[in-house]
Amino acid sequence: MTPAAAADLERGYRRWLRWYPRSFRREHGDEILAVLLAGAGQGRRRPDPVECLDLVRGGLRMRLRPSVPSSDRSTRRALGLMCLGAALELAAAISLLATVDDVRSAVASANPGLTDGEWHAVVAGHIEPTALAACAAAGLWLWLAWAIGRGHRWAGIAFAVLWCVNTYGLVDGLAGGSAAYARGDLAIAILLWLVQLATVATLLAARARRQPLARR
Repeated sequence: MTPAAAADLERGYRRWLRWYPRSFRREHGDEILAVLLAGAGQGRRRPDPVECLDLVRGGLRMRLRPSVPSSDRSTRRALGLMCLGAALELAAAISLLATVDDVRSAVASANPGLTDGEWHAVVAGHIEPTALAACAAAGLWLWLAWAIGRGHRWAGIAFAVLWCVNTYGLVDGLAGGSAAYARGDLAIAILLWLVQLATVATLLAARARRQPLARR
């Protein structure tokens, strides 16, 4: 392999190694690079696509996996609950869109003079934004779970605030008659709230267990 080809190949590998965390690259980057260069064929100037895919997959796995020790079962249990909550948020969005006709029938029976234009306004102004908000909330659950798994204390506080906001939304929905118009959606919302409550309680329990250890 010519020096120019080796230099191009090394630069290519280094670009793909950036998917790994900086601390990992600092400690193991040169070793991985040496293995990749030793296994490269003669005359190659660019990394193999399969190798690039493996580097991306390994880097993302290392960046996304929680750094919580296996002994901290409470925090790991909270992360599992948060993943469940994200799935429920998506289920709520799907349920809301799938039961639009049932909601319309319930609203029409309570408001006989409802016109098509008024109903479309309800869909555009309330139902569709609610479904989009549920999808965004699922992403927020997963993001906060990642942050908590990486040891960011602010994420637990942010999740507690999210639970308070959802508590207000649930109470407001009950006051607005969601129990009569969208019982399926309400059931998912209550289940989601319970998962949030369990998550907050689990995070508080994990923090309480860590504090005595820190004092020692």
